[in-house]
Amino acid sequence: MASFPTETARHLEAISTPALLRQYADIIAELRARGVIRTANAPVGDYAEHLAQQVYGGTLENNSVKSHDLLSEASQRIQVKARAVGKASNRTTKFSTFRSFEFDLACFLLFDSRTYNLIWARELAPDVARSLARHSDHVNGDHLTRAVVEREGEDVTADFRRVLDLAGS
Repeated sequence: MASFPTETARHLEAISTPALLRQYADIIAELRARGVIRTANAPVGDYAEHLAQQVYGGTLENNSVKSHDLLSEASQRIQVKARAVGKASNRTTKFSTFRSFEFDLACFLLFDSRTYNLIWARELAPDVARSLARHSDHVNGDHLTRAVVEREGEDVTADFRRVLDLAGS
């Protein structure tokens, strides 16, 4: 709770667990109504897709489309990967699994798990992503670590920060 002002932390401590979960559900519903998220899952992935749509324009695909999340105004198929990390996370933290490389651009966003502030954003071409990814038989897919994406990806953090500054997203 260190990321909250002291008065907010005290207020939350006084609320029962069921009441906190109801507030969380209400917050998720409001974020969905605002178009920021599309599912009831932890919001980081939906939030990243929302920001990517603002940066690249275009249309978010249905969740059933497996190869990409966004069709940009330039007709690029963009796969968005996001991760929220805390102080204890390390550079071997993995982004979610790739099941396909049938996209034109992979966009990776790293957020602070305590505040949801953007730490960085990177892009990789699909052939580069595939060449750097490690296959896991356990999940039958490929994944990239935070360190690899941070080192090899093109830094587009400024584009995302511009959107965040303009829209108050």
